[in-house]
Amino acid sequence: MRPGWTYRTPTGRATSAAVGVAALAAARCVAGRRSRTLWVCAVAPDVALLIGVAAAPTWKQMPSYAIRPYNTLHSPAVPAALLLTAAVSRHRGTTVAGLAWLAHIAIDRAFGYGPRDGEGFVALR
Repeated sequence: MRPGWTYRTPTGRATSAAVGVAALAAARCVAGRRSRTLWVCAVAPDVALLIGVAAAPTWKQMPSYAIRPYNTLHSPAVPAALLLTAAVSRHRGTTVAGLAWLAHIAIDRAFGYGPRDGEGFVALR
């Protein structure tokens, strides 16, 4: 597996928690706490969980058809693309979306939830 944003070490989890809290606070400052964009994008990555929840063999394992959507929606590339688009377009809503999406991913990683492996479990390597 490629080196990347780790969630396997205490330092990685603490860093993820700090990034998540900072991104959520920044999104709230830009948009306000009642922003629909903020809260929709803060939970949007978990749409992939809904895709596979009914057919999941266990709570910790997701079905094979839900693994790719889950990993894609939980990739840091998604908020990076949103934030790059926001920087170019100077669109406040896109900034909020990128920050909220980043906050979700970072907080997941702080709690030890990273990408899923080919069998649907949180990848351990």
